[in-house]
Amino acid sequence: VRHFESERRVLGLSRRSWEAMAFYPGFVQGGGYQNFVSGMAVPNMQYAMQTPPHGHQPATPSKVGYMSPAQCAVPTAMECWRWGIPAGAVIVSKPKLAASLAAYDKMVNGELKAFINACKALGGPVEVQGKAVSEAFAAQRGMLEQALKLKKPSMEAIGKLAGETQAAMHKVEEACEAAAAEAATLRPHTRMVAGAMSAMGWVIADEPASYIKDTLNAVPVYGRQVRELEGEEHAGHVQALTELIKALRALVEAHFAKGLLKAGDGLTDSEKYEYPAKEMVQSFRLLITNTVNPFLRSARTLAPPPGSGPLLTNPLEKLAGICEALFQAQATMIDTQVTKLRPPSEDALADILEPTTDILNDLEELEEQEQEAAGPFQLHVQLVASGLGAMAWVSVASPQLYVTEILNSIPTLMDKVSALGETHAEFAALYKQLLRGLLGYVKEHHANGVNWNPAGK
Repeated sequence: VRHFESERRVLGLSRRSWEAMAFYPGFVQGGGYQNFVSGMAVPNMQYAMQTPPHGHQPATPSKVGYMSPAQCAVPTAMECWRWGIPAGAVIVSKPKLAASLAAYDKMVNGELKAFINACKALGGPVEVQGKAVSEAFAAQRGMLEQALKLKKPSMEAIGKLAGETQAAMHKVEEACEAAAAEAATLRPHTRMVAGAMSAMGWVIADEPASYIKDTLNAVPVYGRQVRELEGEEHAGHVQALTELIKALRALVEAHFAKGLLKAGDGLTDSEKYEYPAKEMVQSFRLLITNTVNPFLRSARTLAPPPGSGPLLTNPLEKLAGICEALFQAQATMIDTQVTKLRPPSEDALADILEPTTDILNDLEELEEQEQEAAGPFQLHVQLVASGLGAMAWVSVASPQLYVTEILNSIPTLMDKVSALGETHAEFAALYKQLLRGLLGYVKEHHANGVNWNPAGK
């Protein structure tokens, strides 16, 4: 209110005249946005018409600071004639947009808009999910705009800015769950979108383009089921989603190839020596949200391979519970001990690692049980048990190398699981994303060993 009251006074208008003023978009001769410098028209400006405020016309241009689009100038009648714009026009300056944000807006107005229209064509939970996807992209756009203003977008800062994006992502997941109670024909659509939207986690990835590519490769898992349905709108939905994720990947490759965390100009001297406790905790929480939770959902909803006999108990339910408990235990350890303590003695470290060790032992027991039972999910449990050995990174001298070696050891098992069907291939792909996310976290915060707090207790 104070802002606009100040503008009214600068323009010399009465309250009544100010309230009567209305702006209409327009273009100068030659079209496009224009800028006026010494009577010459150049790009990046716009003018708008106002209803004449009782004939008021300032003698000289008055620079007025608008909240958006930032600045306007009220030219004289002679200047309007000389510049070829209508008398009474207000020149509105549009500040130059960062190239990455301009590309993002282009994607929103192009591929995202086409995807939302494809969701509307199907209606029901798919349309609801489409709105949540739109909210997620809008929230991430706002987050990027704020992050790019920082000298160095830290993980802590990104975590704070990502709140709205995560809230929208929860709505995407909720729409997927709601579809379970709707027509069966729409379930693959919502699952396909929920899996693809994990691509929004690129903001914390070390290699964001590769991260998005992995997500894109998982789209056909449900995409084939959707395309088989009668009606062009189903195939259109898959195509629109694919083009949207491809556009996001192209944007990230062009503007954030090294990751959002490296988009700034580097750390200041004071930042270099500040222990990143909050960043470390926030980064692990984002890892759980963006990679662990999608995998858990896949594990808990995965049906046995075709031709399997009835199951008395589903080992993947127990597997998902173990995986969830394991990551929560490490999140607690990082929050309450790693960031609070100096490097502990071997005995003290053993006590600290006890919860993680106990859960890994439970995982080993489950793997042995499945091998003895030779059940339909034996390969799945073996794959997860082999990979989750990476959670022992907290006890080794070179965590980055340790996690990398485990990640490189699982492709054979992944291929065997993927061969069981499309949903099983999605399970394997999401698990690979989980391990890559863990590797990215370790690489960022604990590359040379657990980063205990040197100033801790």
